[in-house]
Amino acid sequence: MNRFEQRVVALAGVAQCSALVQQLARRGHAQEDPFGCAVRSVLALDRKDPQEALGGIGGVYLGLSELTRSHPDPAAIERLRYTISLIQLQRKLRKDSNMAGQIHSALSTLREDPDLIDPASEQGIAALSKIYVSTLSHISPKIMVRGEQRYLETEQIPIQVRAVLLAGVRAAYLFHELGGRRIQLFIHRKALVKAAARLQQAQPGK
Repeated sequence: MNRFEQRVVALAGVAQCSALVQQLARRGHAQEDPFGCAVRSVLALDRKDPQEALGGIGGVYLGLSELTRSHPDPAAIERLRYTISLIQLQRKLRKDSNMAGQIHSALSTLREDPDLIDPASEQGIAALSKIYVSTLSHISPKIMVRGEQRYLETEQIPIQVRAVLLAGVRAAYLFHELGGRRIQLFIHRKALVKAAARLQQAQPGK
């Protein structure tokens, strides 16, 4: 996999988190496998290869599907807005070394917790949500999640949304490290779509 394809995998990780946030906010649930891969990726702190960090091509398959949509549905603009917001959020985080260190320390502690069997468990999701609330939620402008109030006003859905947003920032960090920038979503659109399609073909049966 060349560097551009690695960048596409990382971007697919961001797009996947955007889709999951929308699913949670609008439907009250998210696709189980993509959700699990996204949340678990947050604790892959020392993985620089996006395939290893994000669970391989299969781990971001939903995100790759988002990147290859030829006929975006009406909600696609909202998902794109989430993706752009996550990329912007990680840029601002890079400028705040204290907060970045705080997040890394909190995630390291969580990863070493002997009682945490799975980051995608209820316990793990709640812990990731708390990290987001105590750090990234204080960066302006905040990511405004829109959806059904009957879901957003529950106790569990906002917790899951915050955990996924944290995962999205993690993927956006990888995207940036590989030379990815927000403007590329527009000026390199065709190349991104072609690369995402090739990667999808490498993971048949999804």
